[in-house]
Amino acid sequence: MLINNNESLFLKAKKSKKLGNIIWTPILAEIMIEFGGFLGWIAAIILFKFFTTLGLNTNDNKLLILFLDLSGFLFISLVVFFRVKFIEKRDISDLGLNKENSIRNYLKGFLLGSVMMCTIAFILYILGYATLETNSIQNVGISAITSILIILPGWIIQSASEEIVARGWLMNILGAKYDGLVGLIVSSIYFGLIHLFNPNINVLAIVNIILSGFTFGLYVIYTGNLWGACGLHAAWNFMQGNIFGFEVSGLDTSVGTLIDLKLKDNSIVSGGVFGPEAGLVATFIEIIVIIGFIYLIRKNKMKKV
Repeated sequence: MLINNNESLFLKAKKSKKLGNIIWTPILAEIMIEFGGFLGWIAAIILFKFFTTLGLNTNDNKLLILFLDLSGFLFISLVVFFRVKFIEKRDISDLGLNKENSIRNYLKGFLLGSVMMCTIAFILYILGYATLETNSIQNVGISAITSILIILPGWIIQSASEEIVARGWLMNILGAKYDGLVGLIVSSIYFGLIHLFNPNINVLAIVNIILSGFTFGLYVIYTGNLWGACGLHAAWNFMQGNIFGFEVSGLDTSVGTLIDLKLKDNSIVSGGVFGPEAGLVATFIEIIVIIGFIYLIRKNKMKKV
């Protein structure tokens, strides 16, 4: 079997005092996201009022709004940490957040995510499905560097929070309860469904986001930690929105970009207004990476036999 529940993180999840079933556990994951999001919303309101007292125009400050929105995901992670520590009686490191080589593993994932999105952007540009925007509504190039550096920590927090819920917790809990493959499949479908109400969503976008879930999940299984998947996810979003100027999962993140590429509207190849995640080029790249991870996981298992 390619994936079983004897993988290291699945074994750690077995220590949980609360191993939920295949129906309740995804629902609980969504409850934690919604509750954490609510706490983040309250924190954002408080920070907005604070910045207003400092004389900052918060209503028209798109960069500040996006940064606070992304940073609010931090509270989702805190909710998961609380459950793991005080209800399941486990160490937070059991989610795959062990300290050993954490920075190196994160940077490896960030590099992989960057290469994947650069490849997608390059293919789209070469095929004529992406063109340079000549009338950009945001800062582009050197003038956007400050905004890009400010928003990067927001992407790091947002992506890590989603990985902590979907892969660090949900995938490993179900993998421990049933089987690793069950955990991978359910968590990937769940990851696709939580984007169901994003702007301009379509069937291919959902399929591709589910494939992204498989990519992130297989990376966690291959490396035995969550850091790489967090880095991959962060780079995937950051490169889309603030290096190439694409929409990120249908969301407008036009606060500054290094290069501003415009995708062909309503194109199944490019993804159109949803961004490249709704295009066949992304499908192609994700499938290649998934096959690569399956090969590497299988190769590792053969070495251990």
